[in-house]
Amino acid sequence: MSSSTSGARTPSRAAPRTGAPRAKGKPTRKAAASPRSIRNKTSASKISITVDSAVLDEVRRLIRGTGLSLSAHVSQALERDLRRRRLQQILEEHESESGAISEEELAEVRALWPG
Repeated sequence: MSSSTSGARTPSRAAPRTGAPRAKGKPTRKAAASPRSIRNKTSASKISITVDSAVLDEVRRLIRGTGLSLSAHVSQALERDLRRRRLQQILEEHESESGAISEEELAEVRALWPG
């Protein structure tokens, strides 16, 4: 504690807290960080969405214990959806130029595909 010239005392300050405050009795949980989530952390946006309660409950149950946060899971799901939509667009463009993909062409690709 220090005193000023008037003799008043200034209370000492505790070290500032880091991070967001957490609810009493609620354990902290670290989300599993992927290289992509670390790289995009500075470009993340916070949004508010409405999700069907049953879907949300099931997703929370499925990711419990994985170390993955709900936000990370939703972000990964959106990334998968974008990849699927881009692939669908590529297929539609190919088929509009070359016609429908034949069963023979599909068999060739499947034979080359690992796994």
